Amino acid sequence: MTKWLIVVLFNTMAGDVYIFTEPTFSTRDTCMSYIMNREKIPGLVQKLTEEYKTPMPILAVNCLEEQQIKDILSGIGKTSA
Repeated sequence: MTKWLIVVLFNTMAGDVYIFTEPTFSTRDTCMSYIMNREKIPGLVQKLTEEYKTPMPILAVNCLEEQQIKDILSGIGKTSA
């Protein structure tokens, strides 16, 4: 079964990324609806604050398929020029 996860890209020199392993979603649309829901945002921000102990500058938030994330992290998603 395909799982969609919330991915946060921070606006830092290193391009830090945080991947939420919970909640997961069965479709991209349900994931996107979740991150666009203003009632859910405080919970996501709270989790990030717990993890980093300080507010981090967020550049982007998106939903990616779990396998796509694994491929990127393992370098499979890279293409040669």
